Amino acid sequence: MLRIFKKKSSSKGPSDSGNRLLTPEQKISRKEAVDLARVVAGVAKEEAAEKARRARDKSGRKPTDKIKKTAKINGTGKIIKDIISGKFLTSEGITSHIPYLLFVTSLFLAYISLGYKFENIERDKMRTERALEEVVSEYKTLRSELESRLQQSRVESATSVLGLQQPISPPTLLKQDAK
Repeated sequence: MLRIFKKKSSSKGPSDSGNRLLTPEQKISRKEAVDLARVVAGVAKEEAAEKARRARDKSGRKPTDKIKKTAKINGTGKIIKDIISGKFLTSEGITSHIPYLLFVTSLFLAYISLGYKFENIERDKMRTERALEEVVSEYKTLRSELESRLQQSRVESATSVLGLQQPISPPTLLKQDAK
């Protein structure tokens, strides 16, 4: 593969290798040839445009000016057509505002996610309130049951089964001697 880039050895002298320098007359004639080619290309382009215009006139198609006027009159159809085809996404105004549109989209998504989050928080709050009501009512039931068991008449009847009686005299304090 490297043989492609190597110079081929030939029997020619050192003056024949490489590009030769152009004389000033040759440079001028080359420049004139390039300019002439540009002029000829421009004329050919104009002739092709004229030929296309004549062919369009013969075929009966509307000129582009009339199409633009029709599009201006029927603007809603053009808008719907652009939306369906997706052309409106490539227009200059849309592409320059893509960062802003992404920002607004992210705000919408954040708003929706926060809505779901707050709904879940509200459901948890309601569930906790219902559980708290159940626990409070159970606490009140147990507390009233305990108070009824601690009434003196009930304690006395429960201890009489065991053979214990309520003392009639008040309790006496025993004093401990300090040594």
